[in-house]
Amino acid sequence: MKLTYRGVDYESNPLAVELTPGEMGGKYRGQQWRRHYPRHIPVPQPVAELKYRGVPYCVGDSLDVEAMKLRKQPEAIATEKTGQKAGQELTNTHLDHIRRNLEHRLQVAREKGDQTLIRLLEDEARQIIVGS
Repeated sequence: MKLTYRGVDYESNPLAVELTPGEMGGKYRGQQWRRHYPRHIPVPQPVAELKYRGVPYCVGDSLDVEAMKLRKQPEAIATEKTGQKAGQELTNTHLDHIRRNLEHRLQVAREKGDQTLIRLLEDEARQIIVGS
């Protein structure tokens, strides 16, 4: 497609993406619509910690790398500064917040009468109890 911008002609070659119609859809202003998804979704590269000539580095998606670094950082700081006691206290506080959040979500689901959500939240609560 030939286009012009400020007197300069250029050729536009948009990327052709194969789309697959999804199951979600609806009606908007009298017209039917359906959500479409790209047929080929790229698989993210796994995060790996590597070392080259003694210098550590990480490969993978930048968000995943940062999340991995943040997960490791509190453990190292807690162990260095105050030992295992502070780390255990942090873990207990975190689990307490997760349980309170889960109880609140369960209470809201019961008020709404959403049986599917209640069942899912009860399964999540069992997983938290088993994991702790």
